[in-house]
Amino acid sequence: MNQEQITRMVREKAVPYPTQTIRLVETHISWVLLADRDVYKIKKPLRFSFLDFSTLEKREHYCGLEVILNRRLAPGMYRGVLPLKEQEGTIRIGEGEGTLVDYAVWMKRMDEGRQMDVLLEAGGVGQAEVRDLADILADFHSRARKVREAETWEELYAEFEDISTVSEWLGHRFGKETGHLVTEINAWVRTFLKGISGRIEERKAAGFVVEGHGDLHSRNIFLLNPPVIFDCIEFNEAFRTLDVLSEVGFLCMDLERFGRADLADAFMERYQERTRCIRDATDRQLFLFYKLYRANVRLKVHALQLQKGLVSGASRQVELKMVSEYLRLFRGYFEEGKGFV
Repeated sequence: MNQEQITRMVREKAVPYPTQTIRLVETHISWVLLADRDVYKIKKPLRFSFLDFSTLEKREHYCGLEVILNRRLAPGMYRGVLPLKEQEGTIRIGEGEGTLVDYAVWMKRMDEGRQMDVLLEAGGVGQAEVRDLADILADFHSRARKVREAETWEELYAEFEDISTVSEWLGHRFGKETGHLVTEINAWVRTFLKGISGRIEERKAAGFVVEGHGDLHSRNIFLLNPPVIFDCIEFNEAFRTLDVLSEVGFLCMDLERFGRADLADAFMERYQERTRCIRDATDRQLFLFYKLYRANVRLKVHALQLQKGLVSGASRQVELKMVSEYLRLFRGYFEEGKGFV
């Protein structure tokens, strides 16, 4: 599939059920068609170091895997996989005559007004909602596949240290001290992770490393009754294999980005009550590190968009705002944790 074909499908409303409108949302790896009652997600034919959608067979495989994995937390949302077929130059989603050209993940369209990030912006999230999320995730993690062999402290550091790819740009945009800060934090993280490497291994043996969601932030949550957590990472098993503290640390970091440390605390109080995932002071330090790590990743992603000139106009201003927010968290978590070593 290519952009021209997708644009034509949107124009022709080439979906299996009648719809008044179709809106196209594009990510760097997918095209998402939002019809009145359904959503169709088509994977782009891409290959990166962390993802391979380069062949029809692989896209079929990952469409199926996406449905299976997301039904763990969003069983009523993920309907299945549908073929895309071409006949006489027209491509449509759904069964029927024609030549198979691709696949789409078929989902129920949810109420976007109930998306958690939207509600956070409007001040519409309270402690009851985050405690419900903590219960859901505690149950999910207790059932999830335990992984005894996972990334080492060296591999975790290598992922963290990759923030260096944007340190020069950050220095130009936010001042030289910011570029120096990245170097300082990287050095601290290496010392910290090496020092607690034994505990990282112990947590694997204790069952705290699981095949989880992998992308747990507020935009991937609908606060319905019950809440629906969707869009887990299907394309790379390593990305969804993680310590539960990394998983919930992502959500807590996101809540703190919205200025809701109170909600992050309420969430963790309930999650800790249910799981006892923090056993000692070292585990508390590790939880702070994972929030730092998640801020690092989001900072890098948004900075790269700007560094590579991939956004302009209003979108550029949005990206700059996001970089500033994640940089604030990145610096704050380091200031809180640097006394550990």
